[in-house]
Amino acid sequence: MEKHLRRALGIASALFLVGAVTLAASPVQADVDARIAALERELALLKQNQETADEERALAAEAKMPNFKYGAGKGLTISAADNNWSINFTQRLQLFSTFYITEDNDEEGYQQGQIRIRRFRPSINVTSQQGFYEVKWTFSGNTSVAFDGDGYLHFEKANPYLPTVGFGYNPSIKGLAEGAYRVEDSILADNLGFAGGQDRSLVLAWNKLPNMGLAKIAFLNFAIGHDELDEYGKHPDVSDNSRSMLVTLGLKPLGGAKAMGGIDMSSFEYDFAYESLRNGYSEGAGTLKTTNSTKQVTLATLGTAVGDHTFVGHGLQWSPLKPFSLAAHYIDWKADADSGVTADLHATEWRVAVNVWLWGPKSGMFGGSKGEGGFSTSPMYSVIDVKDAGANDEGATKAIGEVKNLGWAIVYHVPGGWMQIHGIWDRYECEEDSAGFCHGDIDLVSDNGKSFNTFTLVAEYRF
Repeated sequence: MEKHLRRALGIASALFLVGAVTLAASPVQADVDARIAALERELALLKQNQETADEERALAAEAKMPNFKYGAGKGLTISAADNNWSINFTQRLQLFSTFYITEDNDEEGYQQGQIRIRRFRPSINVTSQQGFYEVKWTFSGNTSVAFDGDGYLHFEKANPYLPTVGFGYNPSIKGLAEGAYRVEDSILADNLGFAGGQDRSLVLAWNKLPNMGLAKIAFLNFAIGHDELDEYGKHPDVSDNSRSMLVTLGLKPLGGAKAMGGIDMSSFEYDFAYESLRNGYSEGAGTLKTTNSTKQVTLATLGTAVGDHTFVGHGLQWSPLKPFSLAAHYIDWKADADSGVTADLHATEWRVAVNVWLWGPKSGMFGGSKGEGGFSTSPMYSVIDVKDAGANDEGATKAIGEVKNLGWAIVYHVPGGWMQIHGIWDRYECEEDSAGFCHGDIDLVSDNGKSFNTFTLVAEYRF
């Protein structure tokens, strides 16, 4: 009995000793585990802070590098990360090849299928101070100046009611859409040289005005300078003292207006242009020529007037349905002779053209767009009427008559908008009311000696 009692007391003592040791060691172990966990958390936080710092340094380094962006047909743009400056490189190239449909296809000067580089125009556009300052150089190929140079101050960035101020060789101006779905301007607008800008002019342009009232002013441009003087930097003198003033205006209804049948009224736009040239401006021996051809054919002699010139134009653009668009314009031009033996001049032009999208790679039949690509077709008709404005004080007169142009174009738009291929058929006709109006160049025709047809292939590439 006593033996068993001593064994039990021994076991109990051992268990008590183990428990005491365990209780004494538990706080020490817990403290060690807590310290280890704290060290692990601190190490993880240090790693996270290091990774964040590395990312911030990488982003800062990347922010210092310029951004490179290319858009098909819009060129390559290199810009600062904060948009403080940018440089845009673009390129426009046109190739023409014309087939003259005549009795004698070997007529001298009008060989079939010759290829002509109509335009080769690299352009560099530089901006600074978030686009407030802008300078643009465009290679024009002009015999008297290699590059057109223009500068702009964009005050509209501070307030939309303030204008863009431009000055240079040929600052751009929004106005009539003389092209009307064709690669070239109309015959009369091309002859007068009033399309596309104002030579050596100061321009005020409001092109981003907010909505006001029942209509939106799409653009309002005013220019004053020396239009039609091709030599860059040339100073007017006694014999060449022209002055020009141009005003253009675009009006359209507020967006969102639709009529019955889904007809879109918001796309309707009316454009107006007025230009006056004063103080001895000489138009010279004006001629009406073909525009969409490898070699221009002289159609009629417009005449000569030294004096004040006035140009008034009205234009309409409308896309009532998505695949269908309409463009039309009316131009009235007068020149009052004030010296020499030249007569007063007066010419008008009506032009109407429609554009129909036939097919697009994504939208299918009656679909397509410049970005999507596809096929479009554009019939066009214009009439130029050179009127009898009467003789001047010395009894001089001029030849008068009409020039007509009926044409049809089919265009393939490469997806992305960087290239177009045109097939253009044109019929030109000259009807004279007095002898000497229709030019001898059109005697190469096949019927009455006053009309002929051409077919021109045009490839237009935009980098």
